[in-house]
Amino acid sequence: MRIPFFTDWNERRKLRNEFSYLALDAFYKALDDIDALEAKVEAEREKAANAIVQAKVTALAHRAMNHAVAEFAELFDNSDLAADQAGGFKCAEVEALAALLAAAGRPAAGEMWLEFHKVDEADGLEENAEVIEDAEVVAG
Repeated sequence: MRIPFFTDWNERRKLRNEFSYLALDAFYKALDDIDALEAKVEAEREKAANAIVQAKVTALAHRAMNHAVAEFAELFDNSDLAADQAGGFKCAEVEALAALLAAAGRPAAGEMWLEFHKVDEADGLEENAEVIEDAEVVAG
């Protein structure tokens, strides 16, 4: 702001004071804006730090889950275990086990469990048919 030269000294002094007041007001407003922006930046930094921590926790949990599933699949990829235990599971349980084994990279093991379950289920139906026939003979 330029103050014209032809004004009297009192008017010039008032204009200089007003100009100084406006300049200081703008300066303090700029400082307030800077403080507000710094607060926003700090909040974003905190969010980013929390996201990094969460990502690390998720990665560790993912590794632990992968390790546990791989160990489970290794233990259950056993034909003796499948032959002994498949008949004791319900169909939905064996299907879930087969899906888990397939997801763990061992689809053949899942198919093996399904096959042993089908064999045990068929044997159980034959035994139940014999029991039913015996019961009809006794009842008849």
